[in-house]
Amino acid sequence: MKFQFEKLGNINKAELELGDLTIICGKNNTGKTYVSYAIYGFLMNWHKFVGFEDGSIPEITVDSLLKNGKIEIDLEQVVKKNPNLINRSSQNYLKNFLHEVFSVSEDYFAETSFQVSFNYQPNYSDPFILSVGKRDILKAFKDKDSPILEIALLVTDGSLILTTSFLKDFLDHALEMVLLEDSFASPFIITAERIGISLFYRELDISKNVLVEQLQKQSKKLEIIDFFKMIDDTVSRYAHPIQNNIDFLRDVFDIHSKKTSPLLKEHPEFAKDLKNLLGGEIKVINDQIFFVFKQARKNQIIPLYLSSSTVKSLLDLNFYIKHIAKKGDILFIDEPELNLHPANQRKMARLFVRLIKAGIKVFITTHSDYIIKELNNLIILGNEFEERDKTMKKYKYTEADVLDPASVKVYIAENQTLTPAPIDNLGIEVKSFDKEIEEMKNMFDDMTETMEIAYEL
Repeated sequence: MKFQFEKLGNINKAELELGDLTIICGKNNTGKTYVSYAIYGFLMNWHKFVGFEDGSIPEITVDSLLKNGKIEIDLEQVVKKNPNLINRSSQNYLKNFLHEVFSVSEDYFAETSFQVSFNYQPNYSDPFILSVGKRDILKAFKDKDSPILEIALLVTDGSLILTTSFLKDFLDHALEMVLLEDSFASPFIITAERIGISLFYRELDISKNVLVEQLQKQSKKLEIIDFFKMIDDTVSRYAHPIQNNIDFLRDVFDIHSKKTSPLLKEHPEFAKDLKNLLGGEIKVINDQIFFVFKQARKNQIIPLYLSSSTVKSLLDLNFYIKHIAKKGDILFIDEPELNLHPANQRKMARLFVRLIKAGIKVFITTHSDYIIKELNNLIILGNEFEERDKTMKKYKYTEADVLDPASVKVYIAENQTLTPAPIDNLGIEVKSFDKEIEEMKNMFDDMTETMEIAYEL
């Protein structure tokens, strides 16, 4: 899947193709977060912007459905009559929703261009079912290997009042799901603001707090309450990715007790990887989050707010992997190295490789030379060389850590664009990191050489 941008934040013009592992490196204020937020926003909301061509879907009315009880739609014909389906969706997203993702005014992206493209191949092999209501009053379904979508009305006793607009909305949604759901990864994002959110997420429930505040003010003035204005005044002040992080942590207390992620059910070893990365375990006890770790052979339990910044930085990732993650997701992490010791940054790189091998795409923005260098090690392990097995055993690596360079896409945010970084069987070349490291080395050499001469004199 490719994304093309023009005039997006500090990006003047660029193109990015998603890999199993997608990385954007670059200096501060070069557009990395703009790009990741824009892509996340599209993947999170694509179903709201699918634009079917006028007349490309057979006219369906309540009368025809009531008369026949069932109506059939030929999906192949719908696809044939909508050759620009993906482009129309990306344009609808740009026009109607991109500004909301960033929580800015509608004219903020007036000069921006945003396009999505990929080789769309509709999949008719899987069965499909979508229903409305607890009693399944209205159902859309498709048999395996069939291109025919059937819409069936299952309640005919007069207790259901249908409108043509409701029926059309249901049909549009069913077509979106059956034709495109397999084409888009389900996104989850962990923003750079995660440490603050982990401490203050309850206080950051702006809509609730401001609404209560407004009600208190209005009641003291004995004025008539304008609820619509009040709701308008309490709309989230954060970009959607940040707000989604807040919402996720707010819901964690329900999530953790109800389900184990499909990823963890299939790959229980990820629990051990997380424990190794954290140096302990994050647990929810009586509606509070605690960090549990061993010290002097005894379990120590401390509340989240007293735990290290590393634990807070990894909080969302921990709950995502344990309770949400599933094959087909795409995980966005802004600066995964935040508050991590170099050893943990290396462990994080290995975790990314294991995630993509488990079927979860990973998209990161990073300033970490340690993450890049560790990924290079994992790429090199894919080569045949003398004493490879001995090296892997010495440094405790397994075949699960080996990274295929073909699965990686790396971009450098610089000069108002995204420049693809060279990748081969020896790893990823990120010159901006290498330049700074080389400059520090040269400076060190110059100083110590001068000192040595002075000592000799």
